Amino acid sequence: MAIQKTKIPKPSDIKSSPVSFSEEELKEIKDLRLSLDTVTFQLGRILVETIKLEETKNTLKNQLKTLENKEISLAKKLSSKYGKGSINIETGTFIPS
Repeated sequence: MAIQKTKIPKPSDIKSSPVSFSEEELKEIKDLRLSLDTVTFQLGRILVETIKLEETKNTLKNQLKTLENKEISLAKKLSSKYGKGSINIETGTFIPS
């Protein structure tokens, strides 16, 4: 029996030859890509929600400042009319101090 010599491929031959993945490997690659896409999409949604929440927060902060200014203005107005004291909101009475 004669020994057959097998030609060893050159690295350049290996790199240029198309290779088929097994069904299992292909499924694993596809599943990984799908998972990466899902996580990327979810992170994008979180970023958009964060931006919207920040805008809502800024709007509410501005509303709070406006309400505080109205409160100060009303307190000054009532104080100049009735003097210093406290208000019972339930009975609508003013109690001078």
